[in-house]
Amino acid sequence: MDFMLLNKSDQAIVDFDVRSEIVSKDKFFERAKRYISTDSETLLYRQSLFSDILKISGLSDFFKTLSEKLTEYEPLMKYSQAANTEEKLHSILYPTVFIELVKFIYESLSLLKSSITSESLKQLYTFAQNDIESDEYKRIERYYEKNNERLRSVNSVTIGVNLNALYQPKEAGIISLNKEEFKSGDLLDRIIKLDFEKDEYHCIAPITVIDKKLGFQESQQVNYAFLKAMGKVLDSGLHNCSTRALNYIKVRLAKYFEFFDSLKFVVEAINRIEIFKEKNIPLCFPKISTNRELSVVSLYDNALCRAKDKKYIVPNTITLENSVCCYILTGPNSGGKTVFINSLAAAQYYFQLGMPIPAKEATLPICDAIYKTSVEEQANVNLVGRFEKECISLSNVLKQFSENSLAFIDEAFTSTSSAEAVPIAANFISELCKIGGKCVFITHHHELCETDPKIAECGEKIGYLHTEAYGDRRTYAIQNGKAESGSYAQSIAKKYGLLTIVISPLISLMKDQITALCEN
Repeated sequence: MDFMLLNKSDQAIVDFDVRSEIVSKDKFFERAKRYISTDSETLLYRQSLFSDILKISGLSDFFKTLSEKLTEYEPLMKYSQAANTEEKLHSILYPTVFIELVKFIYESLSLLKSSITSESLKQLYTFAQNDIESDEYKRIERYYEKNNERLRSVNSVTIGVNLNALYQPKEAGIISLNKEEFKSGDLLDRIIKLDFEKDEYHCIAPITVIDKKLGFQESQQVNYAFLKAMGKVLDSGLHNCSTRALNYIKVRLAKYFEFFDSLKFVVEAINRIEIFKEKNIPLCFPKISTNRELSVVSLYDNALCRAKDKKYIVPNTITLENSVCCYILTGPNSGGKTVFINSLAAAQYYFQLGMPIPAKEATLPICDAIYKTSVEEQANVNLVGRFEKECISLSNVLKQFSENSLAFIDEAFTSTSSAEAVPIAANFISELCKIGGKCVFITHHHELCETDPKIAECGEKIGYLHTEAYGDRRTYAIQNGKAESGSYAQSIAKKYGLLTIVISPLISLMKDQITALCEN
């Protein structure tokens, strides 16, 4: 049973984000990349799970609590091959952990099962139900009921240490088992908790935090001595669990831990989804495109949605037709071009994880890879080296690109003149169109849209996008079609008074010439 249902073919996808530009800006994607899938059935399986999480109240908390429990129990599983002294104590805990885990899953999902539609949750419920109804479980439960009160009542121990004349420990032992945890003697900790009362559970002076301040061998020695003593104390008052029952418990617990890794990812995904929900960002599950068309309705940018200071975000609605291989996107600086392609790249990533995307509607193709190159990545390279690096990057894209790939090229060849950049960019786009796939190519070279013969040869395989603007006001919305060349430069110049400075002397000159003609 696996929440993310990884197929063997999916495990070969190690470079979905080929240049790692998407994951470098969002560490969630870095951790999630192992779950990228190109299998439609897998994506629908996951979408069903996340759909239940979105619709069913209490399911998010169930997953978080289940993850916390398995995290707490994980050390017990690692001790299955431990030394005899440690194993003796841990064997006392196995039945308690098993019963509590199975009961939590069964009882939690029993309350929600009428609303559950996802196969993975149905399987988990059936898995726990089979345990609950088994004869072995009932025998172990009787053992659990006899010992649980004693086991769960121990939250701290009082240790006595006898000293020699030099105040060195000469012998130590457990004095009592306590229901309450001891309270830190740290002044700062007590101020934060507003806890100034003193009783027998207040620690006068902490000795050490074992995991942080002792070396491995010292820690092992402390653990060995403590567990040996604890084993004697607990074992004396507990009923023994049979070897057969212990073996059954270990096998069954191991089955529950098989889905632990995918569960941890699901919890991370839930945390990400909750960020969108807190900002009232719409979420949808994209339909799987059957003809390579890519369309989004009110798509929000992933990074802006996560930014705490962003209260209003402009969504984009766009369709990239299946017949078009490359869209050339033009527009003014800071007009939303880079944000747009980043939002598409992130949406594609979420989609191929089986998660909802921040949009009202979407239809997305399943891609075998995303290629994203940006001017930011080249920023610290000198001009000659930068141009060469861009050529190498785009050459590598062409070598690896397929008809199922997706490319986002952001401001390539800005380090050279239009006369040199346009033919090279046009040749790249032409080669890309021969392969197929889908590309959005951001450029400030307007000649690429208008005059280059290579672009003209591509015909209907080329499409155009531009950023919407009214004068010098940006709307940050992406529109279909070509932009008006020169309008951006003029609007910026006018905004800062430079257009007036240039035009005013010309007007004065024209007035003088007209006056002279009239006088003659």
